Amino acid sequence: MQISEKIDLKTANSPTEEKTPLTHSSFIGFDPKNPPDPKLIDTCVHCGFCLSTCPSYRVIGKEMASPRGRIYLMDAINEGEAPLNQATAQHFDSCLGCLACVSTCPSGVQYDKLISATRHQVERNYERNLGDNILRSLIFNLFPYPTRLRPLLIPVFLYQKLGLQKLIRQTGLLKNISPRLAAMDSILPEVTVESFRNTLPDIIPAQGEKRGRVGVILGCVQRIFFNPVNEATVRVLTANGYEVIIPKSQGCCAALPEHQGQTAQAQTLARQMIDSFAETGVDAIIINAAGCGHTLKEYGHILADDPTYREKAKAFANKVKDAQEFLANVGLTTKLSPLVEEGELTIVYQDACHLLHGQKN
Repeated sequence: MQISEKIDLKTANSPTEEKTPLTHSSFIGFDPKNPPDPKLIDTCVHCGFCLSTCPSYRVIGKEMASPRGRIYLMDAINEGEAPLNQATAQHFDSCLGCLACVSTCPSGVQYDKLISATRHQVERNYERNLGDNILRSLIFNLFPYPTRLRPLLIPVFLYQKLGLQKLIRQTGLLKNISPRLAAMDSILPEVTVESFRNTLPDIIPAQGEKRGRVGVILGCVQRIFFNPVNEATVRVLTANGYEVIIPKSQGCCAALPEHQGQTAQAQTLARQMIDSFAETGVDAIIINAAGCGHTLKEYGHILADDPTYREKAKAFANKVKDAQEFLANVGLTTKLSPLVEEGELTIVYQDACHLLHGQKN
């Protein structure tokens, strides 16, 4: 199948310099540290099966916004036929990392490894504009750190309870000022009085006969905005005979910085997480957020170049289990109660992309 969208790789310097020819020596491309593997790139036969499953391609409709197009760009940058700049980096940024293409690909292309390597290259070698740098700096210095994020609950609580959020949404003011902030506001969870509680102790005993000991990862955003999910996870685990350990020294799982190519921050957070569970003696480490779980299982890859943590990372990753994955394997022992006394109940199950395609569960 032919690539449907043609770009002039020799002149792809920037949107304002498309007609200025470049020599290979003037290209700013990937550096020698872990670029996208040409062998993995070559497994793509450009069949196009990935297109129908790619959300960014379905919305944007451009070839370079698809896995096939991005792999084409990776190869061109590797070969010195295209630069790493705004014209090319935007296509890597538009990838949601859902990994649906990995499940769909008949050739077994490891797109997850390719896009991960590329994003780390983009962060090291592509200079973003001031606005992007400010926003990204705020995100990476706030969201992975619960102690910094928790005070934000107060203004968000007031913003919602005083009706300011409703007013701003009705007027469309935020959308006119900053579409990015408007998009973030549209998915902002409700903050309640319960959101300010931190109710989970370090050790929660098993109910009934003890079957084992597991650790639970609280997450960063998860523990602040979705703590009831953590509480429910602990209740189910203890009800089924497992003692739960929650080290207070744990932080972010590193999913956010890792998915965005923040190499040093991701590695630091991964080491912190490994150290937090080092002396707990747990049989498994439980996570209930799909994106976090996928990253936790990739610790061996994230710390592959660290001689001190390389083996620790592999051992840690081998213990990580999604809550549903773990319970499905060990089986339920507690008596289940019906959700409704009479009649039928319609429920919706969301098969999270990183659970289905990333963790293959």
